[in-house]
Amino acid sequence: MARIVLAKLGSDAHDLGVTTVARWLREGGHEVVYAGLYNTPERVAQMALQEDADLVGVSCLSSDPVYAGRRVRQTLEGVGLGHVPLVVGGVVTPDMKAELGRLGVAAVFGPGTPRERLLESIAALLAATTRARGAADGTPSPH
Repeated sequence: MARIVLAKLGSDAHDLGVTTVARWLREGGHEVVYAGLYNTPERVAQMALQEDADLVGVSCLSSDPVYAGRRVRQTLEGVGLGHVPLVVGGVVTPDMKAELGRLGVAAVFGPGTPRERLLESIAALLAATTRARGAADGTPSPH
């Protein structure tokens, strides 16, 4: 399965949601590296690089998800990980969700997202990324 880096950004210390998602992803067969609290976009990108992440997720409950999503996306691109899907979790309005999509955030998961929907969405993102990378380097897709 995939290697996934999850993190909380800034001074946001509400991590029940992201730790629950980490447990679900582990139960779904993924290797999850939880960066914990008080991260910067730079730290998240460095962890993703160090861990050879297939996907990065950041949780935003009390911070601005658009600002956080933009900064993490830009920072991932800056370290050569522009191909790695970024997902955001937390309280996100429909307008914010649309803006995050324009910024290149692959998915947004709000409070109350069912476990199976989250796991299916992550699996679809990972499969799409594998197909895109295979097409880019000529490797046949396993799907």
